[in-house]
Order: sequence, then C-alpha cells, then structure tokens
Amino acid sequence: MAFLLLLHEKMRLRRQVNKLTLKQLKYGNRLDRMEKNISRVQKMYSSKMTQLEKQAQMMQSQASVFFQNAMGLGMQNQALNPWNYAAGGGVTSFVVQQTMGLLKNPIKVPDGTDSDGKPKYREITIAESRIQGMMQEQLQGTLKPQYGKDGNPQNTNQDNLKGYGNGNYTQDEFNAFSSAMQQAQWNQSQAQSMCQQMSTQYQNNVSIWLEAAKTQLEAEQDAALAPLEAEQTDMELDKEAVETQLAYAKERLQAIEQACSEEIKDAAPKFGLG
Repeated sequence: MAFLLLLHEKMRLRRQVNKLTLKQLKYGNRLDRMEKNISRVQKMYSSKMTQLEKQAQMMQSQASVFFQNAMGLGMQNQALNPWNYAAGGGVTSFVVQQTMGLLKNPIKVPDGTDSDGKPKYREITIAESRIQGMMQEQLQGTLKPQYGKDGNPQNTNQDNLKGYGNGNYTQDEFNAFSSAMQQAQWNQSQAQSMCQQMSTQYQNNVSIWLEAAKTQLEAEQDAALAPLEAEQTDMELDKEAVETQLAYAKERLQAIEQACSEEIKDAAPKFGLG
C-alpha cells in the first residue's frame, strides 16, 4: 500500500515537473521577445536622437552660410579667388560692392594743407564707367602707377599725376578709389564681427532648442519603455517563482524516487539470504 502511494506521488510530481518545465521555457521565450522589443524601442529613439543632433548641426552650418552670403562674405557670387594670390590683392565681393557703392557719391581726396599745416580735402565725383574700370584693374592687379623708360611717372602735369593702371587714371581718382577701398575693408571687418555674433547667437539658440528636443524625446522614450519594462519585471518575477517551484518539485521527485527504489528493494524476495 505504501508503495502504491509513493508511486502515485511520483507520477504526480513528474507531471508537475513537466508542467513547470514547460512554463519555464515559455517564460524564457517571452522574456527573449520582450528584451528584443525593448531593444528595438531603444534603438528607434537612439536613431531619433542622432537625427536630432545631425539636424541641429546642419541648421547651425546652414545659418552660418546664410549670414555670410547675406552680408556678401560667403561663397555666393564671390569675387575673391583664394588660389590667385596676386590678382586683386585678395579683394572679396563685400569689398567690391562696398567700394563701388561709396564711389558713386562724391568722395574726399587730399588737397594739401591749410595755413596751420593741417591736411585739407576736397570732394570729387568719378564717372561710373571709370569706377568700373578701376575695379576691374584692381581685380586683375594692374591698378598701379605706370612709369616711363626714364623711371618717372607717365603723363605728369602740375595738377595731377596720370598713369595709374592701363586706363590712365588720375592720382585723385586713384586716391579716391584707395580711400573707398580702405573704408570698405573696415566695413568688412565690422560685418565679419557682426556675422560671427549672429552665428554664435543662433548656434546658442539651436543648442537650447536641441536640449529641449532631446529632453522631450527622452520623456517619450521613458513613456514607451515603462509598460514594456513593467511587463518584463512581472515576467521575471513569475519566471523566478516557477523556477523555485520547479526546483522544489524536482527535489521532492528525487526523494520519492529514492523511496520507491528502497521499497522495491525491500519487497524483493531474498530466498533465505536475508
């Protein structure tokens, strides 16, 4: 009778071990899928984060280009050829436009000194065709004094020294052009400083925007992961409970099998050997 009870318990425990083992395998598979889902969500938001950073970097770069082009300091319609060191003396489009604009109005040129020895100036007006000609020669590197074979400036008279560039521009024209270009170069320096300030301010604003966007994205990621991670935790707890039950059932089964073996051994006929 005891043996039958042990055998019945053994069969019951074996069925329980099989059921718990199946549950353990199912929980393991479900946890694997859950980990993949969590990893997929994390990768998706990591990709979005990278895209945000690249977008911010692109916005900052494009803004710098926009500010430079808007002020005539960029590559757009640029007169400067950085590979030709001689031609134009490194004149940029900004300086060209500023110089041309300044020369369209009357401009002051030196006119000796007054009775106190202070420099005097007078205004001159230059025809637009001659302004364009001087600028063209400036860009070609030919706007400079022309000298004769005797080493003296060509076309000299009492009032003006003619012979600047191939267009035979006067000293007054040359001085006016040089003065306008100096002013244009100073204006360029100011524009560069302003452009840098605008670019820096925009970059700072984009950095603030990026941090806010990343914070919002992280919050969205946390919201998307929260139910998955909660479900994963519940599964892990359930799996641990099943594993505990399985370990106890296996231990009980081993004890019952041991008891059954002893009962069989005791029940076996000894044929007078006992």
